[in-house]
Amino acid sequence: QVDVSALVKVREQARRAAEEQGVKLSYLPFIVKAVILALKRYPIVNAVLDEAAGNVVLKKRYNIGIATATDQGLMVPVVHDADRLSLLDIGREIQRVSELAKAFKASREELTGSTFTITSLGAIGGVLATPILNYPEVGILGVHAIRKVPVVNDRDEIVVGHLMNLSVSLDHRVVDGFEGTSFLQEVRRYLEDPTLLLLAGI
Repeated sequence: QVDVSALVKVREQARRAAEEQGVKLSYLPFIVKAVILALKRYPIVNAVLDEAAGNVVLKKRYNIGIATATDQGLMVPVVHDADRLSLLDIGREIQRVSELAKAFKASREELTGSTFTITSLGAIGGVLATPILNYPEVGILGVHAIRKVPVVNDRDEIVVGHLMNLSVSLDHRVVDGFEGTSFLQEVRRYLEDPTLLLLAGI
């Protein structure tokens, strides 16, 4: 469970400026940035399993798959080299490849080569689910609906907060539970304190 109250404020402040540049700024670009920073700290999660060779291949590129619902089922368009893109550029690229996938116009390159996948169920309103690995990747992050709930702040006051659940599925032949949990907590740290994203060069 992640308290994204601060992120909600940051995104709302940036949304209008993003729209002026033609980008509908969702929470997903922030999540992509947080995931990349967590992957850099825990590179074993940014890997693929080569079963034929019996090898685990650590990836040096950060190609983030974005699971997208289409009329023909789930597709995973890819934001290639997402670590080299700004927040707005990630938002713009997610919008572009997702629209191509939904229109069945995405190229093979735009649908392949991901090293880690994010599946967002927020629009559906899900609270928690177990995402299915996008083989041969070894990890996938499930992002769920942001909900307004009462929370207790540092002054022991009950205030309105914004909470979101994250879930992660892992290939335990490669990533153990401690590494996976540490990765997820790192994602949480960046989403709960978006100033850390700014300091990391968002």
